[in-house]
Amino acid sequence: MTRSTTMNLTIENAMTFVEKVAEKLGGANSIKEMTSLQMFGYGQYAYMWGGGNISASPDAPQKYMAANELQRNWNFKEDTFQMKERRNMLFPFAAEFGHAFYPLNQVLDGEIAYDILPDGTMKRVAEFLQDPLTVDGRRIRRLWSLTNPVVVLHELLNHKLTVEHIQEKTDLVELALATAAGDKLKFLVDKRSLLPEQIKWNTAQTNLGEVTFTTTFTGYMPFDDLHFPMGYSTKINFRDIVYFKVYVDGYRVNRDVKSVQAPEHIASADIPQEFLPPLSVERVDDGVWRIAGIGGTTVIEFDDHLTLFELYWNQTQAKAIIDLANTLVPGKKATDLIISHHHFDHTGGFRAAVAQGLRIYANRENEGILREMAQRETPDFEDIITPTTDRNFEFVPIDEHIRLEDSKTILDIYRVISNSHMADAVFAYLPQQQIFMDSDIATAGFDWQFWPDSYLDNLERYELQVSKVTTVHEKVLTHSEVLAYIEAGKQRIQERHVKYLGMNEYLPGFPVFRTRKDN
Repeated sequence: MTRSTTMNLTIENAMTFVEKVAEKLGGANSIKEMTSLQMFGYGQYAYMWGGGNISASPDAPQKYMAANELQRNWNFKEDTFQMKERRNMLFPFAAEFGHAFYPLNQVLDGEIAYDILPDGTMKRVAEFLQDPLTVDGRRIRRLWSLTNPVVVLHELLNHKLTVEHIQEKTDLVELALATAAGDKLKFLVDKRSLLPEQIKWNTAQTNLGEVTFTTTFTGYMPFDDLHFPMGYSTKINFRDIVYFKVYVDGYRVNRDVKSVQAPEHIASADIPQEFLPPLSVERVDDGVWRIAGIGGTTVIEFDDHLTLFELYWNQTQAKAIIDLANTLVPGKKATDLIISHHHFDHTGGFRAAVAQGLRIYANRENEGILREMAQRETPDFEDIITPTTDRNFEFVPIDEHIRLEDSKTILDIYRVISNSHMADAVFAYLPQQQIFMDSDIATAGFDWQFWPDSYLDNLERYELQVSKVTTVHEKVLTHSEVLAYIEAGKQRIQERHVKYLGMNEYLPGFPVFRTRKDN
């Protein structure tokens, strides 16, 4: 067979082709009769889908999260799938949980998704969950369970997957597949070798609208007489980013696997909906409010409109924040959004702003990624940006400083300096009230200060006096409280540095770079 051979494949003979592929990987009957499969290894995720780097440039170095002690367990007798791993940031992260090798234990029992928490308790999981770091839920777990070529063949041979379409391409055969629940994926096989090459499926994503995962399999090796890939590389259709890499240590076939069937209290529990905490409003000063949910948005009143500083987390919360802000002052609506920087937690609500027609203020270097995000289509999922939305939002670039002023309010927007977390960022400042609007300058995380001089360096550069600080990640603080917050984080990070030096371990971000004389 050559790579250009036509195989004359149709829906009617698709299963004959599937059986040939199964024979190539160790035998159709052996794959069909599998009772369990375990995969062991380690992996790495692109942090925030590639949207958490030092800058928004496509050429910025990628930050990663480790997925150590990675294990995937399939129990075909019980129809369960389990994903276990320990996640840890491979770059300086301001919150301790990011460097705690936090254990994830995610289960799918039939169509019931639930988590086993570190303390052994369990909780039911929604049909779909999304945030700037990841997507999850019943459907997502089912599709991850099928992102394994031998598992796909097992499900096809046992008629748990249906071939909806088969298409010959130059080098590949593409099978469009569907589960009984209607979850869809594509299975691509090399025509010459008959080795499975890729699996593709898609998902909604709050920043990018819709994302396609393409997992490529490499390095097949035999385990218990079946052949499995030793490498998994999952790209997304956003800047060709490798979102997830798995390095396999090995597989076990038909061994005893611990039962993870959902107990009755989980199986009978209502399917939870997406959780968002109730929003609350705090008056910061005359004409200034902070709306708190997951993160915080500062609202500033002008003569005839409102301006928002930051729409954090995701589309759903952002839409609720905009709606709430629009009730604060009779006759005045939000028309403008200041985005501090491009990181996907801080632009999680950006698509909601586009849908509402808000004018966008941000560092000039972030215009490209914001327009890229706004233009992305969502053909298979409901999205806050609809086909009738004007995606060509008005963008006001910030280079060093601009001032927004009317008879009621003066608002300055400045470029951030002295920050190893975000190169192309801005902050906002109300000079009359001496209110500083912070996003990852001083209060990115409580535990550790990896850029401890950024706050004071910015105040000194722009000769600012501060009374209050409204934050995204914390509450409203006084200037003195922010200084104490930074100082405590400096002490904790120094203690961490000494601890790991004593173990002859050298962590990213250490020694902490300092710009001030008190270092």
